[in-house]
Amino acid sequence: MRVIYGKVPSYEEHIKIMNIANECGVSVDTARLLFCRGIDSVDSAKRFLSPGKHGFHNPFDLSDMSNALERIESAKNRGERVLIFGDYDVDGVCATTILYNALKIYGITPRTEIPEREDGYGLNIDLIEKIYEKDPIDLIITVDCGISDAEKIETLKSRGIDVVVTDHHEPPEFLPDCIKINPKISGQKYPFKGLCGAGVAYKLAYALIGKRADEFLDYVALATIADNMELLDENRDIVTEGLKIFNSKKLRLEFKYLIGENSRQITSQMLAYTISPRVNAGGRRGDAHTSLKLFLTTCEQEKFDLAVKLNSYNMERQTDCEDIYKQACQKIIDQDLIRDDIILVYDESWNAGSIGIVASKLVEEFGRPVIIFASHDGALKGSARSVDGVNVLQAITACKDLLVVFGGHSQAAGVTVKKENFESLRVAINDYVRTVYGKMDVEKKIYAEWNMENEFPIRFARELELLEPFGIGNKKPYFTTNVNSVKSNPLKANSPHYSFKTNVCEMLHFNGYADTERLAQPITKTIVFEPNLSVFKGREYLKGYVKSVIVNKDDLSKLKYHSFETQLKTLLNQGDICDIKKVDKDIIGNFSYGTIYALFDYKNLSEYPTLKNLSISAYEPADKTVSDTVILCPTSLPLGYKRVIYLDKPLYTLNGEVESLIIDSNLTNTAMEELSVDRTDFAGVFNALRSMCGKEFCSSSWAYEKYQPLLNGYTFVLGAEVFFELGFFYVKDGLLRQDVKIKNALTNSKLYSKICLLKGVVC
Repeated sequence: MRVIYGKVPSYEEHIKIMNIANECGVSVDTARLLFCRGIDSVDSAKRFLSPGKHGFHNPFDLSDMSNALERIESAKNRGERVLIFGDYDVDGVCATTILYNALKIYGITPRTEIPEREDGYGLNIDLIEKIYEKDPIDLIITVDCGISDAEKIETLKSRGIDVVVTDHHEPPEFLPDCIKINPKISGQKYPFKGLCGAGVAYKLAYALIGKRADEFLDYVALATIADNMELLDENRDIVTEGLKIFNSKKLRLEFKYLIGENSRQITSQMLAYTISPRVNAGGRRGDAHTSLKLFLTTCEQEKFDLAVKLNSYNMERQTDCEDIYKQACQKIIDQDLIRDDIILVYDESWNAGSIGIVASKLVEEFGRPVIIFASHDGALKGSARSVDGVNVLQAITACKDLLVVFGGHSQAAGVTVKKENFESLRVAINDYVRTVYGKMDVEKKIYAEWNMENEFPIRFARELELLEPFGIGNKKPYFTTNVNSVKSNPLKANSPHYSFKTNVCEMLHFNGYADTERLAQPITKTIVFEPNLSVFKGREYLKGYVKSVIVNKDDLSKLKYHSFETQLKTLLNQGDICDIKKVDKDIIGNFSYGTIYALFDYKNLSEYPTLKNLSISAYEPADKTVSDTVILCPTSLPLGYKRVIYLDKPLYTLNGEVESLIIDSNLTNTAMEELSVDRTDFAGVFNALRSMCGKEFCSSSWAYEKYQPLLNGYTFVLGAEVFFELGFFYVKDGLLRQDVKIKNALTNSKLYSKICLLKGVVC
């Protein structure tokens, strides 16, 4: 894993930062954060720090807005029958709801229709014809769709139905011949292109009914977050105003029922991770109309029942996604797809409603764009997600001759391909990505503003709230600090959550048990954290929420005793070393994915200069991309790796049905050369441990570093582990204890026997 820091301002830029701080009344730290995020002038900073309705743009600057109003007014005056046609996701459902309510206020009672996922995205002629047979339609207004449906619109026009398109998706080369409102259409006065479908529907609603449309800003905010729109410019204003409604007495019953009794403040994160998945669950389970009914019904009991139904759907969706995710990971590994720069994988049994969420998880897992497909109408329907810097829609568009239909955004798109063209698409799109972007950098990255050495300023932490709402384009700020050896403690007895102190602030590490020993080791770690300010009984408390603990690979050499302890514990559990095939050093570099280079003595890495460019970590891979990696004392074989190449003499081999090779060299393990298994030396270890009883004891290697007994370090660690195995000593409440009742022989220790065997001595 690698930390990517924000821009470091120059001296000239620092002067601008000071000016922003003075003119906006914020700290220099806040001004620096804004500046490094591109908000680099006093005017833009003032605009950013005071979001609200005053920042909304004029809806009549959208091309065709006046024409749309004229056509809708004509429909009202003539008593025409109007249909709103939306989409099955959160954005489409919210947009349909907004326009339905706005038209009712305006004086038109429209019909509404949204397709199910199995019907496909966009205008659906079959659905419209079924409605038309029961009740003829004079005017269709689309929301969150339609801009790519030129042919379908011509069909509707030939049957006497007028169409007004409101959409926000990328316009195709040939636009429909009708009234169309889309901020992405070039050549119009409207200054912001980033509205979601509900945002465009709100603009039409405002043009129709004025300020009364503002009562629907909570729907717009939810859709903006759910559709992954950048929270900049007008979207920032919209979400700010929408959150005010969510956190007021005007909170709608449907949202109360979806989140349950919850007194916490509703934030943009809560919209993204709590409310949005529940609203989306209907469409993902083939019942999008439940979500729309929830928003449109005025019956309180029906709202409750529908919310319960959606929450149930969401739990089913979570289970379904987990199953698909596991299956997809296995397919990617079995089919060796991790060699690709963009991963395409399918299974005809997968639920098409769940694959988008799974695609996002796979991107995080494998560090590259992913398109995951499910069966649909005899073809394969796919959902694409991308990484920063790769426009997946452009990549898909480059392969359009192989596709049935496609569309979407730079980071998320949909695509349908015939099964017989799937492999051709996989090859073609990988060729495109490799040509345009080069070899994919799949190392996992985490973004931070800057590194901090001194106490985190309370004022700065307080001012970070001014940057809300956070989301796409305005990420929650993370910072880093470096620590050496720190002791972490559980928040309470048997808690999986830990805390520890740093110069910057106290850190909370949720589910942090796995990092406790690593934190205690005398090596440099980078702590990535999110500052969190809380108030209790009128007093402010600052905590850092730990996001990651990253070991400085340059300090791995300092882990020599701890890595030896890890080897001993793994040897005890793994069994004896196996015979493995010796190979020449030239084999190194012949692989690109799926190889672990196992190293047991860090100083031996200097013998392999070509490996220094690889990711280097201790005990387990730094990320899960299955790229070739060097691991000091690997403790297990992670899923997906094809082979293990041992660079020096190991104490054990990793279990697993993979290729195992060892470099034919004279490199040894320093620990095995220096340690003693002599009983006199073990007596010295025993006495040293007895003198430590009642003292803090984190691990054998930690105790050696802390108390520095006059013994060989490797011998002490081995002796301590043997005496723990035999039951002479144990740790309770963090303190070393001795069980004086235990009588046991060294030869009863499996670990002692194995080490003697490896050293070629008699126990």
